[in-house]
Amino acid sequence: MISELANHLWQSTLFALGAGLLTLMCRKNHAGVRYWLWFSASIKFFIPFTLLVALGDRLEWPARAPQIAPLAVSATVAQVSRPFVEEPALGVLAVPEAARGVDWLAIVLFAVWASGFISMIVIRLRMWRHIRAAVRASSPWGIPGLPLPAGVDVRSTPGVIEPGVVGLWRPVLLVPAGIEDDLTPRQLASVLTHELCHIRRRDNMTAAVHMITEAVFWFHPLVWWIGSRLVDERERACDQEVLRTFGEPQIYAEGIVNVCRRYVETPLACVSGVSGANVKNRIRDIMTNRAAAKLSVGKKAVLAVVGTVAVVAPILAQSVPLPSATELRFDVASVKRSTNDSGKVRVGDQIWTSAGASFKPGGTFEAVNATVGSFIRLAYGLREFETVGAPEWVDRDRFDIQARGPQGALESEAPRRLQSLLAERFALKVHRETRDRPIYALVLARTNGSPGPRLRQSQEPAVDGFAASRGRCTPPGPSGPISMRLCGVTMASLANLYLQMYSDRTIVDRTGLTGGFDLALHFENKPIPGLGPGGGFQAAPQAAEPAAADAVSIFTALEEQLGLKLEPQTGPAEVLVIDHVERPTPN
Repeated sequence: MISELANHLWQSTLFALGAGLLTLMCRKNHAGVRYWLWFSASIKFFIPFTLLVALGDRLEWPARAPQIAPLAVSATVAQVSRPFVEEPALGVLAVPEAARGVDWLAIVLFAVWASGFISMIVIRLRMWRHIRAAVRASSPWGIPGLPLPAGVDVRSTPGVIEPGVVGLWRPVLLVPAGIEDDLTPRQLASVLTHELCHIRRRDNMTAAVHMITEAVFWFHPLVWWIGSRLVDERERACDQEVLRTFGEPQIYAEGIVNVCRRYVETPLACVSGVSGANVKNRIRDIMTNRAAAKLSVGKKAVLAVVGTVAVVAPILAQSVPLPSATELRFDVASVKRSTNDSGKVRVGDQIWTSAGASFKPGGTFEAVNATVGSFIRLAYGLREFETVGAPEWVDRDRFDIQARGPQGALESEAPRRLQSLLAERFALKVHRETRDRPIYALVLARTNGSPGPRLRQSQEPAVDGFAASRGRCTPPGPSGPISMRLCGVTMASLANLYLQMYSDRTIVDRTGLTGGFDLALHFENKPIPGLGPGGGFQAAPQAAEPAAADAVSIFTALEEQLGLKLEPQTGPAEVLVIDHVERPTPN
């Protein structure tokens, strides 16, 4: 959840920075253009890319979708927009479900956010009460000879609040009592024209929307910067409208100065006044009275392209086939339904499983009695719990495949060729997605109220990965069906490499231990559901041998032998979502 929020804030920040660059491109154009660019940046905070991604998941894309959307663009959007993702480790094996731990960090962060949100609401409500009091104390207002548009309710209120527009659905133009004595008729007309421009533009409505953004994302400095830009550009837009209507910059500037000298600015952004933004800069721009340039065809094209990419790219980023599935292909491939759907053969008086799939030198792939699910997991380097959305037949029906790559093909390229084969012959469509899923955290266990671990610091250099030696050190310990003896292994490698091979969840190291350790671990080797034909051909008896009397589960072994514990938690993990797959047609 926290990573999803961090990704959303990162995406919204990038979007706002992009909008800022576009406003620089349009700095000589009408202020209204820049206003709507900043407003789109404010709206983005309420539209996470995950909503667009979810929309893309529901769309049925034609087989030639890669020609519609450049894969480079969609892949870049998918990677750049989601930097805060906890990488899942690899592994397979069934373990029992357990209760989820309490995420105290999320609770604390939510409490801090809620405190700020409530404070913002209280402050804004107090300000609004002052405005409402001024409206209740007002009376109808009009000056003979001063034309006012029909349908606009203009009211006079006692006090020193500046002229402003109050209300969202039925705006009221509120003016201070006696303003006609402080401004000349031409100055007053220009000031009121400024306020009427706010009404036509619905500035109070858009300002209220951004006030909600500020309340929800009060902790993000960029949100407040966007708010100041919105006020600045809306006032400039109305200034430009007044100058276009009256063409008297000096009179208008004097009117603004007189209002600022005698009256107080309204405290709420959704009550549009005349003295907002940087008055000094506005007076300078008014006196300069430069005509705003119209948007050129090139700028309109840039804005249209950027807007389209911002909306469409997140949809296509998860909806088009993955790039690796279209880069490499087998020269020749034979896909046939297996004649032995059960994958079991009798050898003497024993039933054996004869099924498997593997990559061979020269870019060759061979599979016998293997399921489509095993092909997918092998092609994308995944385990069963890292794929979702597959129909039941994917892990039931069995197929034989003989595929050969071009001359000189590398064995390392075979997985991508298999991805292409699955897309062509099985109509496979997939996308990657990060979801909150059950995980295991490797933590310190407590024995008799004291934390573990019972480990021995290694005298050898700490090793990350499978390079940790097996057999060179032999710590004492009982024998068992699985004997794992390691030297110099780090806790990270123990969690996401060695233990991961015997787990059906992602395992994350949260012990806080550093350096390398020598250890021995003995536990019962339980069957691994879903492993099936994965890393090569296998021939194993259907019935497992009886476990040794002293064999224990991996959970018990970790706690009793090493003082460690696999604690069930929930966290972000990347999965491969199978959007569509079909049974292949015969060769």
